[in-house]
Amino acid sequence: MIDFGIRRGLAIVACGLGLASFPADAAQAESLDACLNRQPLTRIARVLDPQGRVVHARVTEQQDGRITRAVSIAEGSAPVAEVFARGAQAPAGAEFAVDDDAVCAVVDLPEAALDTESRVIISTGLNFAAHAEEAGGGDVFLFPKPAAPTRPSATVHAPAGVTLLDYEVELAYVLLESFDPTAPPDLEAFLDKTAFFLSNDVSDREAIVRNAALSGPGTGFVEGKGQPGFFPAGPWMVRGSELFAAVERCGADGLGLKLWVDEESEPRQNATTELMILKPWELVGRIGSWIEEHGRRTPMPFVRPAESEPRFYPFAVPEEAPRLPAGSIIQTGTPEGVALNAPSPLGVTLRGALHFRSPFAQFLVEEKERVAAGGTKYLGPGSVVRARIDGLGQQRFEIGAAGGQAASHPCDGGTER
Repeated sequence: MIDFGIRRGLAIVACGLGLASFPADAAQAESLDACLNRQPLTRIARVLDPQGRVVHARVTEQQDGRITRAVSIAEGSAPVAEVFARGAQAPAGAEFAVDDDAVCAVVDLPEAALDTESRVIISTGLNFAAHAEEAGGGDVFLFPKPAAPTRPSATVHAPAGVTLLDYEVELAYVLLESFDPTAPPDLEAFLDKTAFFLSNDVSDREAIVRNAALSGPGTGFVEGKGQPGFFPAGPWMVRGSELFAAVERCGADGLGLKLWVDEESEPRQNATTELMILKPWELVGRIGSWIEEHGRRTPMPFVRPAESEPRFYPFAVPEEAPRLPAGSIIQTGTPEGVALNAPSPLGVTLRGALHFRSPFAQFLVEEKERVAAGGTKYLGPGSVVRARIDGLGQQRFEIGAAGGQAASHPCDGGTER
């Protein structure tokens, strides 16, 4: 039996990420986010301590989803399982104040680890039915995202010349232990060996549309989502077993995901995880099935700026015995409300034929024209994105000039704040 404080046996699989509901308690009178914020969760972040060192810290105080105070528990590069083991104990250090600029990417996963294939980041496409519909339809699919996690407040730059820059609020999790994707753990073990956090799957839609296909997702997703800075991650993470025990105590059916742009009062994205097609624990098995059927590597090419040959990133390592290494990350998909909105297939096909273009080439031209006329929701220089997930905090980042580079920062081994 699985016991998360209130014994409900295997019905826990229906809780937290939303397959069924339990009777409400007094906590339901408040929002789930407020209820979760009252819970004594072990919230782990990576921050700059008063000496300017990157450390893993236990969050001791937060306001409106932003870290205000913390206590150091481990070096910033320590393995996540070790960090959570230390975080569960009473911290011995002194509390210190934390501002937004001192919050680093919640997981230490540098690009070098992705390029040497010692760890992986895997993203999920079309895992919410309403988002699949707005994107033109299709089934749930997977793709590697070779973009190192970045600060939740770092400025994001599109590649030079790109104007179709999109946002995607997502629930993500990091593996505390190595998983065999062909023999995924049961739910209880999965929740104990993962930690969840807020992420954003920033997307260059031009690369995706340019490489679209009439059948399947096309080959542009790794290029469109793997650019530097396209993975704001944090501000903190919570072990899965602890988070969803708290969700149960709060009487909820699923974590809420919301995203705003600029000063809009209504969120552009507003859904709950109960609407996911594949639940987070089911994605591990889907990865294993993909590997067994197609092999370890994606067919989607990606060429790094300093390289001439394309890379084909893996879904697991190594070749002889596929594993999902500890410290790897899985993003679980975004709900509806993104800037991209697929056109009528017949209309765009006819308009494309008039200009001797494929439907996708025609759509790309039309989208760029709409951006120039100010008639789309795509992000541009100066846009401010704010996203939050119940119990996992808030991130706020700005869009910089296309083709620009992120400023040097101590969180990323830089020298300036």
